[in-house]
Amino acid sequence: MTAQSLTVELWRGPAVESRHDIHAVLMDGKGAVKASYGDAARATFPRSALKPLQAIALMETGAAAEYKLSNAEIALACASHSGEQNHVLTAANWLARLGLDENALECGAHAPYASSCSPATILSNNCSGKHTGMLTLCRHMKQDHAGYTEFNHPAQHKIMMTVGEMCGVTVTRATCGIDGCSAPNPIMPLSALAAGFARFMNPDSLGIARGTACRHLYQAMVEHPELVGGTGRLDTVLMKAAGGKLMCKIGGEGVYACVIPGHDTAIALKAEDGHTRAAQAGLFAILEKHDLADAKVLDAARNTALPVQKNWRGTEVGTIRVNT
Repeated sequence: MTAQSLTVELWRGPAVESRHDIHAVLMDGKGAVKASYGDAARATFPRSALKPLQAIALMETGAAAEYKLSNAEIALACASHSGEQNHVLTAANWLARLGLDENALECGAHAPYASSCSPATILSNNCSGKHTGMLTLCRHMKQDHAGYTEFNHPAQHKIMMTVGEMCGVTVTRATCGIDGCSAPNPIMPLSALAAGFARFMNPDSLGIARGTACRHLYQAMVEHPELVGGTGRLDTVLMKAAGGKLMCKIGGEGVYACVIPGHDTAIALKAEDGHTRAAQAGLFAILEKHDLADAKVLDAARNTALPVQKNWRGTEVGTIRVNT
């Protein structure tokens, strides 16, 4: 199959000011490539797009059941949240049930993505839900949680081995970088990330425990899209508008993963220059071109994915366009 080209352009007045190249793979639930753009083999760190696959270990080991996690908490385990009050309180209450507080989290503190929220805390870190899930797994495995972000910690090792099995790659310390939240993040071909989400989308092929885990994670995310992202975030806007028909997850440096079970399609995408606006516009364009979302969903997400560019006075100065 010949790869197509996909570029995102920022126009200022009469000319292109910036251009972003997009790599993407569309795969069906059996792992067959339906379409590709750019370099399907592009070595990629999935970054936070990996969170739903990382959370499989939390589910299939029985840790989520032991600690009676709600679907809201499971959604937060997959989130790159904005640090809004509902995100921070959900993480804090979950930690309290574990007998822990935010000081047990090894993700570090950063300012909330939501400009209305302050100050910077560990709980406002966009990965605090993922890390609380990792602590829950430590408790379930009866392991000391100190150093849980190290590759060879039993809980982290379980997570990374599960990711490797889902994506069909060998994950070792040598193949991992360190994510912004200090957890390991494995590099892999973009097509392997697509394969991981294709398997996630086809839980009947995974056995009872893993298949049940993937179904539950999907349901939790689409049931609580406001916890996966936040106000005005594309993940939240898309999943809310789609009403359960689509699940998507952004990752740092221009990565996106998306599954649309009704169309038997999983998408993995990487903006070559790592720009978020390129990844968001690229995902939107793929959904539109391949008829993977209906007009209602596309209309709801259009202004978020393809925002009109304005200057500090509010004057419209540019537009984002996608060429395929």
